[in-house]
Amino acid sequence: MAGISLNGAYNHFIQDYVSKDVTHADAHRKDELRDVYKSIARINKNSPLYLLTNDTASRNEAIDIKEKARQLQGSIKRLSDYEDKSSLSHSSAFTTDESKVGASYIGKTPEQDIGNIGFDIEVTQLATSQVNRGRFLPKESSGLPADNYAFDVRIDGQEYEFQFSIYSNDKNIDVQQKLEKLINKAGVGITAGIVEDGARSALEISSNHTGLKAGEVSQFEIYEASGSLAQGAVEYLGLDKVAAPASNAHFTLNGEDRAAVSNHFTVGGKFDINLNATTDIGNPIYVGVKKDNEALINHVSSLVDNYNGFVGDAAGINDDKFKSSKLRSEIIGIAQQYLAHAEDIGISLEATGTIAIDNEMLRQAVSGSDSTAALEPINKFADALIDKTKEISVDPMKYVERPVVNYRNPDNRDYSSPYVTSEYSGMMFNNYC
Repeated sequence: MAGISLNGAYNHFIQDYVSKDVTHADAHRKDELRDVYKSIARINKNSPLYLLTNDTASRNEAIDIKEKARQLQGSIKRLSDYEDKSSLSHSSAFTTDESKVGASYIGKTPEQDIGNIGFDIEVTQLATSQVNRGRFLPKESSGLPADNYAFDVRIDGQEYEFQFSIYSNDKNIDVQQKLEKLINKAGVGITAGIVEDGARSALEISSNHTGLKAGEVSQFEIYEASGSLAQGAVEYLGLDKVAAPASNAHFTLNGEDRAAVSNHFTVGGKFDINLNATTDIGNPIYVGVKKDNEALINHVSSLVDNYNGFVGDAAGINDDKFKSSKLRSEIIGIAQQYLAHAEDIGISLEATGTIAIDNEMLRQAVSGSDSTAALEPINKFADALIDKTKEISVDPMKYVERPVVNYRNPDNRDYSSPYVTSEYSGMMFNNYC
């Protein structure tokens, strides 16, 4: 009987859910999985014995309820930068000259400390790639005899050999175009292109990375090794001629000299910086943090949309397969508990249990000086929804019709039987196996 139930659940799950992406709510740590196990054991120890009918409708309903709860939890968590709480603290970085220094905020900072975080940056040199520019040769002439050639490229401690053939009717431009395609297709960390000067052209090769690490003298080297293939192509084409060596970015942070191998780096684990141009001497650019009102408004709107969608699903409006009046009433009860008096920030409950937003009032609340306190009901509402979705995921059978057969022994000597619940509701999460 158990095997039949599991097979039915598995087949239904594979058909309906296996293609969905894993959400942030699915990325469980060991301690989180341990808590789930303890919750299942506690439910079985303290709950009566139910008669679980072996019909397709009940199994499918349990899976649908569990999956919808999982999706809601993942949606809420994706709105937040925090791992466990759906905080409404949204901050963004700004600079006094975005054209020269771009920044994004990747830290987690309390709102009251936002104004105290920032620094001055002055950029004296950008990080550059190494550029080898070959000899400018007449396009329609030829100087290498027809043969099979090879050259080597040393990059990041690795050596790569490039072999190519020159035919009797190949012109200089034909050879350069052939090597351009060969190098770009290889994808070894260098990029080739052709530079033209009237009737002449040259092959230009650049490193994909910028800067030089300690002890390095170049990003890449091109040379010919002794072998059975013809030589002379590197010298004739000038592939080993360095036109511009790689260089590091040089800048100051609050007057302190710094260097980086790239124009993209992080500062203090809080700022993601992109250097776009050098700054004027003695005129540094300020990088700071501000409250991101637009992100905050989008956060609240997305939270409400996810809640309304779940309520609609539980009412059978959006999906006939997923319908539970008990689940719907419990979810609406959470909204009534935390948002019953939130009209002053533009949040109101409809007669259907859904939530409506007055965008203008919400924008005023977000822009206010005391926005943190004003939006506290939303924060608590989001946290309560996450807690509820965890509860639903552990025991979706709670919302499926099931008659009681026998109540638990009142002497409290019942033993945990976690597999009873997991056999029906501890379903496999998609993409876990």
